[in-house]
Amino acid sequence: MDYKNFNDYEVVYMIRENDEDSRNLMFRKYFPVVRRYAFKFLDFAKNHGMELDDLIQEGMIALNHAIDYYSENSGVLFYTYATLCIQRHLITFCRNIGSNRHLILNQSVSDEFISYRMENAYTEHFFSFEEDEFVFIKNLFDLKYSSVFELRYNGFSYREISELLDVPISTIDGRICKIKKVLFEQFLFE
Repeated sequence: MDYKNFNDYEVVYMIRENDEDSRNLMFRKYFPVVRRYAFKFLDFAKNHGMELDDLIQEGMIALNHAIDYYSENSGVLFYTYATLCIQRHLITFCRNIGSNRHLILNQSVSDEFISYRMENAYTEHFFSFEEDEFVFIKNLFDLKYSSVFELRYNGFSYREISELLDVPISTIDGRICKIKKVLFEQFLFE
């Protein structure tokens, strides 16, 4: 499709009139631009566990933001505004994935992973604990953490653990997060 026949200002106006076809048209028109900028950051992103699709998705989010906040009265072409938004958003995204601020979130082990491992503790799955592993894991923590681990391992919910140990649910959640982090470091980085 030849996008040169479409004026960006008219398409943005139609988008503001809630025309979804116009928004899709703008996404298709600027997809090559998003992809070009995504390729510029691909090497950095790959070193931090991201893929091209992640960068493209972030670029499309920036394009959507540019569409929604572009002002015709600013004296700037939409193309210039959109490319600047895309580029800056991708720079910020790469800065965030490169910082240690989100390291725990990016490398966290989900509660489902721990629950799966705990539910299948005595099966022949990869995630099974042998008796000596269970004792080893319990010994990684002090009493307040090992008791939470053992109760969660035995299938108790956060609320039940909270009631049994007489501590708030938020405390249980915090302890389980620390347990997951330690398990992640212990078993996945060996």
